[in-house]
Amino acid sequence: MENTPAAQMPAHADHAPIAEPGPQPAVSATAMTEAPAATPAHEWVVSPNGDDGGQGTEAAPLRTIAMAVGKAGPGDRIRVLAGTYAERVVLGENAKAGTPEAKITLQGEGRPKLTPGSGSGAAVQVRRANWVIDGFDIDVQQQPIFGVTFEGDVQGTVLANSELHGGTGGAGITLFNNARGPTIENNNIHDFVRNTGNKDSHGIVMQPASYDLTVRNNDIHDVSGDSVQCLGPEGFSTLPPATGLLVENNHLFGNRENAVDIKTCHDVVIRNNRMHKFQANDTAKGEALVIHYSANNVLVEDNELYDASKGISIGGNHEGPVPQAVVVRRNRVHDITDAGGGEGTGIRLENSKGTVVVNNTVTRAKAGIILGHGTGGPTESLRVENNIVDAPVSVDVGGQAPGLKMGSNLYPPSTQFMNNSQLVALDAFKAAIGDTTSNGGDVTVSDVFAPSASAQDKGQDEGQPFCGAGPDIGAVEMGC
Repeated sequence: MENTPAAQMPAHADHAPIAEPGPQPAVSATAMTEAPAATPAHEWVVSPNGDDGGQGTEAAPLRTIAMAVGKAGPGDRIRVLAGTYAERVVLGENAKAGTPEAKITLQGEGRPKLTPGSGSGAAVQVRRANWVIDGFDIDVQQQPIFGVTFEGDVQGTVLANSELHGGTGGAGITLFNNARGPTIENNNIHDFVRNTGNKDSHGIVMQPASYDLTVRNNDIHDVSGDSVQCLGPEGFSTLPPATGLLVENNHLFGNRENAVDIKTCHDVVIRNNRMHKFQANDTAKGEALVIHYSANNVLVEDNELYDASKGISIGGNHEGPVPQAVVVRRNRVHDITDAGGGEGTGIRLENSKGTVVVNNTVTRAKAGIILGHGTGGPTESLRVENNIVDAPVSVDVGGQAPGLKMGSNLYPPSTQFMNNSQLVALDAFKAAIGDTTSNGGDVTVSDVFAPSASAQDKGQDEGQPFCGAGPDIGAVEMGC
């Protein structure tokens, strides 16, 4: 994506690559593909030196984006030339919708900058389906507003290859008012910071009664809230929960709060993301990924989480039902620290029901997995299998874990466990929880997380594809 803000996104040399094959069997994260070049039905040109009385051609460009938006129809392209445009861009009653076969493209050329002009609301307000907004520098200029809002039927609308920054409102981007079906892809979203009230200014917030959002291939970082939050209705709304969120292939780092925070939201997939640089502070515990309140049907798959006070946290705060149907598999959780007063836990599970934690690798953490300590209720019917857990205290089980099932996990031979606040060795721990298949062995992994021979073909079948005589233990399947 040459000559767009996304082309200047920073390199990330700190990311440890996954061993081949990657993504792993059954993981289907989608890479961004550039749309094939198409001849627009009509082309409109906008320039800071234009005139809204002009014809909207290269020779006689329009002056404002608003004028071009009002003229464009399905299949048209609006070329916005380099420069600064102090106007709120509204795709609402003034704009036509595109169609799936003939989208309307708002194309920035040469990094045109959008700043909030006269009027109210977000810098960019999207209420039309099948638009493509591509290649802009959206500078909110420290105003307490959203950068981009999506409302209503926005099916097929895409925000891509843009930079959003510099706001002090609730988030860089938000969905509300029955927003349905947009994609946010290949953007650099950063420096949304609020220092008053609860101090939360997120990268992206999906509000209640929003549906089918895709967040893909973005850098979202240095915000005072979360990179991505799916907000539940608790405490402020009677609307139904947000439903249908896909967060994949993103780099989420360096926020005051979390990388991803899933509250009361349904049907969520968090796949193949990198999350790091989350440390405990005066408003947050330093958790990379949080799933709590009444989250339902959440898949957390093939992510890398590191340099945090806690990798994955399930349960805790809730009103009404606890989190249910959460699956955590094939994640690499490493270098989890207690610096600055953090907990130093790879995966923590509290009030929840039916969570599945399988085929993860947790290494270089103070504690590997903590569960069943009764925060907000029991950790009910949890299944923990096929995981490599390398920590001084591999597993800490409290007194509220009814229906716990553990097996085929691999631990260091000399590691210790906590069971109801009592420090025990591996054999005593297995006997106490009824685990007959976990073992101590070589838990080392390579710099690309390839497991040792002690883990290869030694796992139990979890219903996922594998290569060789049996599934490997840990996040990375070898021999494919």
